[in-house]
Amino acid sequence: MESQLRIVVVDEDPLRAAVIEDGLREAGHLHISRIDDTTRLLERLQALDPEVIVIDLASPSRDVLEQMFRVSRTVHRPIAMFVDQSDSAMINAAIDAGVSAYVVDGLRKERVKSILDMTISRFNAFARLRAELDEAKSQIEDRKVALR
Repeated sequence: MESQLRIVVVDEDPLRAAVIEDGLREAGHLHISRIDDTTRLLERLQALDPEVIVIDLASPSRDVLEQMFRVSRTVHRPIAMFVDQSDSAMINAAIDAGVSAYVVDGLRKERVKSILDMTISRFNAFARLRAELDEAKSQIEDRKVALR
């Protein structure tokens, strides 16, 4: 079964990218683009307009996490990040940057589908919570105005 999701894989290493792309294809995802350089990442992602972003890095730098923060605030898409090694500060920075799934040392093509599914589900759950929070804030403001 072919999936119509447009997925972008961001990875400078062609061998690691091939693992992700193979896992995505085996899961039925055929609309896959690859970005092999994080320079001007936001502009490039906006041009491709993916529905899901999968980024694979040996070790995420602060610059890349800052770019991911801008990406998550601009394109509002599920983001899965694979890293070879990390620490709690990097995990927290990635989550703050809007990464939906942060996978340390777990890149295997057999896992790509389940990680992608979880990434999308977590992103959607968070988006629902954000919408509920916005609605609650709006109702509170409306009540304040009505009481004046």
